[in-house]
Amino acid sequence: MKTQRLSITMPAHTLAQVEARQARPGEEQSTDRSATIAKSLDRYFYALNSARRDLRERFSAAEQGLLIDVMNGALFASPCAIGFLEHEVADALIDGAAERWHVDGPALMKKLKALSYCEKLALIDAAERWLHRAGRGEQPQAGEMLD
Repeated sequence: MKTQRLSITMPAHTLAQVEARQARPGEEQSTDRSATIAKSLDRYFYALNSARRDLRERFSAAEQGLLIDVMNGALFASPCAIGFLEHEVADALIDGAAERWHVDGPALMKKLKALSYCEKLALIDAAERWLHRAGRGEQPQAGEMLD
């Protein structure tokens, strides 16, 4: 597998998480920091892709459009901010988003409340990826958010 050398910067608390996943030098499964980071990211992306596949059947194109609309400009930067997804959508519903997108607002809220943290993270990640594509000039459709 082809690899590329990178230089990264990360906060101390993130580095501590990486180091907690490294074996001690000399142990049979000892890995270097780069391999630990790559393995951790591979697992994270796999979890997101798996959750996103499961979510495709649960959210209509109109619901995905509403979610993209809500997340456009919303900042879910910290891990705990993922839990605010429902609140952002609830605020948008008060402002008429359900009518604009022709969705059943209470049913959408029920779906969101039933999601696990990883599923909410996958929704947010999918919307962010969709918005980045649109920002690059691509023309993705709302129903393609979870693709």
